[in-house]
Amino acid sequence: MPLAAAALAAVPELPGRLTATSDPERVPPDPASAEAAAIAVRGFTTDLFRSLSSAAAGANVVCAPYSVALALAMTRAGAGSTTADEMDAVLHAPHPRPVALDSGLNTVDQALMGRYRDGDGIKQPKMVTANALWTRLGLNLDPAFRDTLAGYYGAAPHPVDFRGATDATRQEINTWVSDRTNAKIPELLQSGSVSPHTTLILTNTTYLRAAWAYPFSAPATAAAPFTRDDGRVVEVPMMRGPFDPMGYLEGDGWRAVDVPFAGGGLAMAIVLPARDDLAAVEARLDEAWLGALLRGFRFETVQLRLPRWTFRLPAGLGAVLSGLGMPTAFSSRADFTGMSDEPSLRIDDVAHETFIAVDEKGTEAAAASAVIVRPPSIPRGPDFFADRPFLYIIHDRSSGVPLFIGRVHDPLVTAPA
Repeated sequence: MPLAAAALAAVPELPGRLTATSDPERVPPDPASAEAAAIAVRGFTTDLFRSLSSAAAGANVVCAPYSVALALAMTRAGAGSTTADEMDAVLHAPHPRPVALDSGLNTVDQALMGRYRDGDGIKQPKMVTANALWTRLGLNLDPAFRDTLAGYYGAAPHPVDFRGATDATRQEINTWVSDRTNAKIPELLQSGSVSPHTTLILTNTTYLRAAWAYPFSAPATAAAPFTRDDGRVVEVPMMRGPFDPMGYLEGDGWRAVDVPFAGGGLAMAIVLPARDDLAAVEARLDEAWLGALLRGFRFETVQLRLPRWTFRLPAGLGAVLSGLGMPTAFSSRADFTGMSDEPSLRIDDVAHETFIAVDEKGTEAAAASAVIVRPPSIPRGPDFFADRPFLYIIHDRSSGVPLFIGRVHDPLVTAPA
């Protein structure tokens, strides 16, 4: 359901990474590494979204590449040889590898948590990330791998009984994820995704709740036509905002606004094609285009009309990531000897699920990723009427790091058919 005013006014306290007694000590941030990590996340964001959107033509799409990147980077910490090289390429890892990526993501994550972890979701966004490593009982972890995950990702190992209590362990991990996403991702790991042969699972959760800097007036919301890519017109609840200052940018065949959340640090960039051809805009998506978009906004006084929408997308990313250039990690040739002396480890799958709800008060978004490892009269400015499919990116303005990215094809669709 869309956010209710009462719900947005009372943001629950979410658990942190781990309990106070077991929270690993983080490596101090290195500000010099942050920009390279932001570029890497933008590059991975555009690659992953293009792959998912091309496979779901004419449908809503949402994902959180930042969450996937953190889970994959933790996995990369235990990779070697060709496996490591392919993962570095997919993650757009900066040099020197892998230290620059570990350090950069650690710096970005700590900066985001410093700004938003204690937010109330009203005057300031609330954003919480959490990482964890779930290991088979008795698994001998490589000390360097364990230290990297603790120091750079705040992830401590949780020994669990994959062999003797397979489904109970799956439910334990799902509960951990649900607790850290305000119950928006209740079952990341589906039945059958964990087996007695599972050796370890690396998880990330990312949760965001934020009020608009300029809330829409609920009484002004009314049914309005929205034209889908296939030409079908559907009536959707269209929110109408007053004239407010926000980022605005025009490009070749598209216009965009950057709708700020309260506090000014986070925003949702919305890209609207000029000629009812969102696919043409998506085809241009790469790191350079996204970086120029997120850094190129100039303030205009805009009247915004935006539909309400709620959407959830669970996805198995194994085939997508393999197609992006890291097939070895999923094969019998995988090299994860940096994790453990356990022989023949490979990634079985990467589970990812994202939820987003947008209404007059603000936005709630949550994502979780799991890498499963086992053996083999105000001055008039532009109007911005989002009455056809559009692209959106929730991003941190300071770092230029995209957190969530999606496409609205039909605001009335809440989940894949």
